[in-house]
Amino acid sequence: MGWTAEAVKRASLWEFFSAWDGYVQANTPAQKGKLTPEEKAELIADIEAYGFSRGGVLSTQTYLLAGLHLVPAGIVTFEVH
Repeated sequence: MGWTAEAVKRASLWEFFSAWDGYVQANTPAQKGKLTPEEKAELIADIEAYGFSRGGVLSTQTYLLAGLHLVPAGIVTFEVH
């Protein structure tokens, strides 16, 4: 969403979730799970710019929200074709 940690802390729950809902709606494809050809080309270019070629493996840490804190939940791995 582009908010700083301080802005998140100052926001009320209503303000935060209103902004989050707007962000999700603005960034969710009309056809869920489908990328436009332009989005696909941009995603591939971004992946290749980070030094990953087709056929590589990417991974990221996932988190759960526990009260007001994020708790590491595990690692998700993606295979790039």
